[in-house]
Amino acid sequence: MKRTTIEFMIGWLDALRRDDVEALKATLAPDVVWQGLRDEWACHGPDAVIDTFAGEREAMQEIGAIELIGADGRVILHASGGDIVAIEDFPLPDGIYNVFTLEAGTITRIDDYADRHDALTAAGLHDA
Repeated sequence: MKRTTIEFMIGWLDALRRDDVEALKATLAPDVVWQGLRDEWACHGPDAVIDTFAGEREAMQEIGAIELIGADGRVILHASGGDIVAIEDFPLPDGIYNVFTLEAGTITRIDDYADRHDALTAAGLHDA
């Protein structure tokens, strides 16, 4: 199952890279929620999630590394380096961790973390 979640995320990132809004929308549940690092940083619905993720991608032109960590029903997207040092005034010393929750081939939730341990715990993994 971990391989499946990683391969799913590779496809999702490819659709994002190609600006394929229809492919991205097809992977998002109608009631998808993206919870940012602060309570007030939340998006609801596919259009808001796509717009915000694409906007963050444009704002952070330089990325040093991308890491995908698979879990059962979840996948962690860790982006670090380059421009990824903070979001507004929230410091990201190790980059950002997006934990995607997947159900029946769709993304139902995305939760952001600034800490690796917290992201691994949220994904049901332990810090190895």
